[in-house]
Amino acid sequence: MGASLLPSPPFLAVFLFSLVTFSVNPEPALAITRHYKFDVMLQNVTRLCHTKSIVTVNGKFPGPRIVAREGDRLVIKVVNHVQNNISIHWHGIRQLRSGWADGPAYITQCPIQTGQSYVYNYTIVGQRGTLWWHAHISWLRSTLYGPIILLPKRGTPYPFAKPYKQVPIIFGNRL
Repeated sequence: MGASLLPSPPFLAVFLFSLVTFSVNPEPALAITRHYKFDVMLQNVTRLCHTKSIVTVNGKFPGPRIVAREGDRLVIKVVNHVQNNISIHWHGIRQLRSGWADGPAYITQCPIQTGQSYVYNYTIVGQRGTLWWHAHISWLRSTLYGPIILLPKRGTPYPFAKPYKQVPIIFGNRL
């Protein structure tokens, strides 16, 4: 018996699996998981020589910016350190297969109670631009908000000339 010129069955199976995998997904996975932690707390904030104690995220007013790319997964842990129930709404984010992470209290989730936390977990699908997040319960939406900046996937051009710089401008209630 002579040696066969055909590859062995295990090699053939691995080759066919690789061929199918790379033809279905020719680009390597460039998306990453981005982690944020939002500590909701009372903070003294001074504006125009007037100081007030307001509810903030991480002691900032407006709150911190979230930056992600199309395809990235966002994991945002929100810890409630105040006496009010809260929830965070990701305004404009398409919640495809993650409606529980949309944030409207008593609609898609129970609010986060005092001393408790909740982890929002969703993927940015087919979106780019600047959106915003905000509290979605009672009067807290007047101080709990911030920008969400969604960049295109790496290697994907902007649908316009690439900006030199991005400066989010957020309008909110005065203190």
